[in-house]
Amino acid sequence: MELEMERKKMGGRAESEEDKWVHDSSVDHKGRVPLRASTGVWKASSFIITIEFSERLSYFGLATNLISYLTKVIHLDLKTAAKNVNYWAGVTTSMPLLGGFLADAYTGRFTMVLFASLVYLMNHLFIL
Repeated sequence: MELEMERKKMGGRAESEEDKWVHDSSVDHKGRVPLRASTGVWKASSFIITIEFSERLSYFGLATNLISYLTKVIHLDLKTAAKNVNYWAGVTTSMPLLGGFLADAYTGRFTMVLFASLVYLMNHLFIL
């Protein structure tokens, strides 16, 4: 009640001052509460969209050629090659669970996204 009266006296200025900060327990890299105007939005989403696009492109590009590679270059029989591709698909599908656990328990989401992005980049450089 007192807070409402104080806001009315200040003419809504307290609300606008309060709305400048993020209130979802987010902190910046120095441990301070960030300004709402300088967080997230398109800066963060463009990075995530680029990473997701690259990940999907590499996954489906590799998945379509993996059986041919295993049968023609490695000379596996079709049954073993299909089994290996299924194992690979299962492991790559379940890796986000491990990454999510590590991000929540130890590193934080942005550090884990950066680490996973570096792993993808190193993988592409190694393949080339």
